[in-house]
Amino acid sequence: MSNSGKLLESFVEQIEKILLPQGITVSPNEKIYNDDGVQIAEFDIEIEGKIGTTHFKWLIECRDRPSEGPAPGSWIEQLVGRRERFNFNKVIAVSTTGFAEGAKQYANHAGIETRVVTDSDVSQIRDWFLLENLIVFRRGVVLVHATLLMDEKEPKDRQDALKNSLGAVAAEEKILQSSESGESINVATAFLRAANNASELYDELIPQGGSKKINLAVNYPQDNSHYVVETELGKIRIIKILFQGEITVTVERIPVHSIKKYENLANGEEIATKVSFDFEIDGSRRELSFHRIADTGEIQVSVSVSVQNA
Repeated sequence: MSNSGKLLESFVEQIEKILLPQGITVSPNEKIYNDDGVQIAEFDIEIEGKIGTTHFKWLIECRDRPSEGPAPGSWIEQLVGRRERFNFNKVIAVSTTGFAEGAKQYANHAGIETRVVTDSDVSQIRDWFLLENLIVFRRGVVLVHATLLMDEKEPKDRQDALKNSLGAVAAEEKILQSSESGESINVATAFLRAANNASELYDELIPQGGSKKINLAVNYPQDNSHYVVETELGKIRIIKILFQGEITVTVERIPVHSIKKYENLANGEEIATKVSFDFEIDGSRRELSFHRIADTGEIQVSVSVSVQNA
């Protein structure tokens, strides 16, 4: 399946999880196997639970194929077959391109609920959503110099070993190892983390952005959370780092990435609208979404890893 299909499934799954009560299971990409362990089906979204004393099982299938036009009647026939074969109480068909006339008629006759997800624009959500841009403040550092200190009580040979290990270190070399996680990082990354932990350093740079020079002394007194450096005499603990450099704040205005409307095709009622912003944090794409539920006007906010289009 294309990534665009995964985006549609993810959107519908998010809305259903918001609308359904606790105790109801929403399972995406559910794979079904026969007794021999061979996969015989995969469901886009399966919803299962109990209402009162009655157990129910629903299926939601999603179709995002703009190049093929409206969903055809043959797709509805397949869904009717899935309902009978796998004993679903209800099947819902969701399309981004609507349904062919014959498909709508057959779906109504066969009891398959039809829904559509369509693109919307900012003008249609101004009554409840006022942001046109998301403002992101990105923190950064420029390391000029760093001094790594060990315990003065360490023997001279170990002090010399640390000096020798640090003497020919490239700026990008990951010489600091975390005693807590085992992760190895370079000194610039340690500077960035130390500066972020002292977030008040950035206060005067927000909201306009900019940079300022700082000297930052950071102690690492905890036995279970400090850095060590590998030397010819083994690992040596770093108890303090003196950083010299600059901290920076850049201001980025991120426009609305997409606006999606989820509707029940049979009665034309809006189910929900989603407004999303797409941006990058630490090298991975993130999506900040605002979901407005039509029945109640409730707005829920979520942050997730963004599924990218192919």
